[in-house]
Amino acid sequence: MIRIQLDELTLGRVRIAISPLWEAVSSLALTIRYRSEIPHPYAKWLATARRRVSPALHRELVGMVRVHQVGLSSSLTPIPDCPSSSIEDELEVLRASGHNRFAELTGDYWSAAIAAYWPDMRGALEEEILVRGRTLVTGGAAMMLHELGGRVRWERPELSVPHQADLDWRMTDGRLIIVPVLFARGMRIFSTLRDTVAFSYQAQNAAILRGPAGAAGRPADEVRQNDRLTIILGRGRAAVLRGLHAPATTMGLAGSTGLAPSTVSQHLAVLHSAGLVGRHRIGSRVLYELADSGVVLLAQLGG
Repeated sequence: MIRIQLDELTLGRVRIAISPLWEAVSSLALTIRYRSEIPHPYAKWLATARRRVSPALHRELVGMVRVHQVGLSSSLTPIPDCPSSSIEDELEVLRASGHNRFAELTGDYWSAAIAAYWPDMRGALEEEILVRGRTLVTGGAAMMLHELGGRVRWERPELSVPHQADLDWRMTDGRLIIVPVLFARGMRIFSTLRDTVAFSYQAQNAAILRGPAGAAGRPADEVRQNDRLTIILGRGRAAVLRGLHAPATTMGLAGSTGLAPSTVSQHLAVLHSAGLVGRHRIGSRVLYELADSGVVLLAQLGG
């Protein structure tokens, strides 16, 4: 566990960023960590990755990661310098810092294991940033940190972050960057540079990895038996209502429920008309959340 002491100036500079490189390294760690029982929802992705990534490539990458002890301020996981970098930009940063071979191997690994999944993954991560960003703007950094979940704990002035290492870190007049990662169950990354600290946490909607690449938007296979909510609303609307355990966009719900975006949009329109769902526009996107009546309905019918 890493315990970070934040002063008020640092708390006012909390930002969120996407890092394809951190996703790649964390996913690589997951292929090492789990060899028999693969946790949901990574089993199908991992089976595909093991077919596509050559043993020689995997072996060399793993060796480099272990030598550099990625996960504790390693130069192999530089802090993202913008909210949404591309993998090409981040590999160039690695080359500029002298890690040419690691950049080359990571590029090959990305093409084999991640690239086909990345459009769906990016959509899920952008959804995560939209939801967390809304809380950051409306409720402040303290509320956003408090709601991260996944064993991340905020008790002013201390932020406790799950990690392989045990460390106490004090920040004064610095910057804190949090990086949502769908593969954070493989590795939690912590990185520092001068007055900036960044760490990864488990993003929501990792369920998009449960099927083949591009499977977001395909009908889900799971059917609940004796489900009162489904009996009343229908399978699709029940899935959408349950999917709003946190505010989400249409695309985000499509990724988490396995329904097509057009189908989700139709269900949301009906649920909104029924007063079960509220909606708010943020820039060019519309964010949906449970109305009070929706919360009550889920509670009464075992949501």
